[in-house]
Amino acid sequence: MEAPANNPFQTPEADLVSAPDATQPLYSLGAVGWATFFGTPLAGAYVLAHNLRQYGLHKELQQTWWLAIGIFVVVTALGFLLPDNVSGTAFTVVQVIAMYQYAKSLLGSRLQQHAAGQGALYSNWRAVGIGLLFILAILVVAVPLIMVFDLA
Repeated sequence: MEAPANNPFQTPEADLVSAPDATQPLYSLGAVGWATFFGTPLAGAYVLAHNLRQYGLHKELQQTWWLAIGIFVVVTALGFLLPDNVSGTAFTVVQVIAMYQYAKSLLGSRLQQHAAGQGALYSNWRAVGIGLLFILAILVVAVPLIMVFDLA
C-alpha cells in the first residue's frame, strides 16, 4: 500500500546540516568584527566563510562574499567622493557593525552551542592577523593604482 503524494503527516524532506566536530576550531563573532576592523569587510567575510564552510552553508557563503564585496566597493567609492575633512571613522564603525550583525544573524545560536559544548575557537589575534594581511594585500594593489592614475 502506497501513501498518497500529498500526505500532510509525512515528515518534510530537508537537507540536514550537521554541526562541526567540537575539536574543529571556529571563529567567534568577535573575530569577525576584529578582522573587519583591521582588514575591511573582505577579511571579515573570509573569517565568516570559514565558519559557514564548516557548517556546510554554501548558499550563505556565497551571499557573504557578495555582501562583503558590495560594502567594500561602496565604502571605497564614498572615500574617493567625500571631501578630505570628513573622518573615515564612521565608515569603519558601520562596516564592523554590519559584518558583526550579519555573522550573528547567520551563526549566532550555532556558535553559542559550539562554545557551550566546549568547542574549540580560534584566537581573536588570528582574526586580527588575517585582517592585517588583507589590508596589506589591498594596499599592495591600491598604492600602484593610485600612483599610476594620480588619484591622490
